[in-house]
Amino acid sequence: MQINGIIEKKLRLLEQKLIEIHDWKIDSYAEFKNSSLKINAVERALTVCVEIMIDVSERILAIKKIPPKNSSIENFRELERLNIIQSFEKYADMIRFRNFVVHRYENIDPQILFTIITKRLDAFSAFIDEVRKTS
Repeated sequence: MQINGIIEKKLRLLEQKLIEIHDWKIDSYAEFKNSSLKINAVERALTVCVEIMIDVSERILAIKKIPPKNSSIENFRELERLNIIQSFEKYADMIRFRNFVVHRYENIDPQILFTIITKRLDAFSAFIDEVRKTS
């Protein structure tokens, strides 16, 4: 599959968002949980990162002339079936996180955000690498 300019632009934006998150240097949960500014910034940045992944998955399916599935997770299953990604499960939790933020925004636990930015950001980088590898 040849990555088109739109997909590459989205992957670069995802890389930029990851750099921004790293540049915030959020290392301490105690400091993080007491900063509504950092909590809101991280929540928004992570949501955008997942949205980019979802957009890329839909664009890949469109290039392959495959209609989008009923859910984003199903789209990722299709990417796995097409050997574009190794495992949709690696990304399913991120999609679930995004859905939770969008639909239950009043109950976001700062610990979840902190865990993602300190332990799970590599999933976004893995997605970028997997998509680029297929081109």
